[in-house]
Amino acid sequence: MKLSVRSTWAVALLVLALALPVVMHAQTQDDLRATVRAAILTDPRTAALSETDIEVMVAALTEEAAAQGITSEDITWRPQEEGETDAACGNLPSFFCTLNQAFGFDGSDTAIPIGLAVSSALLLFLIGSILLHQHGRHPIAGQISTPALH
Repeated sequence: MKLSVRSTWAVALLVLALALPVVMHAQTQDDLRATVRAAILTDPRTAALSETDIEVMVAALTEEAAAQGITSEDITWRPQEEGETDAACGNLPSFFCTLNQAFGFDGSDTAIPIGLAVSSALLLFLIGSILLHQHGRHPIAGQISTPALH
């Protein structure tokens, strides 16, 4: 049976899609193993250990870290110093930089967050006005007076 070019490409893509996660997982495991090994070797207490003891320790710690979902970036992460600003935020204070990043905005351009805040306030005002007109009473002042017919 002869396969067409389209089905050959489909099989090749399927094999690639199945093999890619395996290759990526192996690379992640190697990175995690190297990070754990470097962290162990920086401890001066490991100078007395033999190479096999270190390998056993690295294997056990790597297996436990992988089981818990810890990556090499998690191990090497260091907290940012107080008052230190991100280069992407320019001269914005760290609070506003963190707030922008929390809402998904990057950089020091504040036009988008300010525009969204103003449009949100206008939307709340519009909804409040519609509710006031619809129900005929103000939530704080009470019933709206209507002109009396004489």
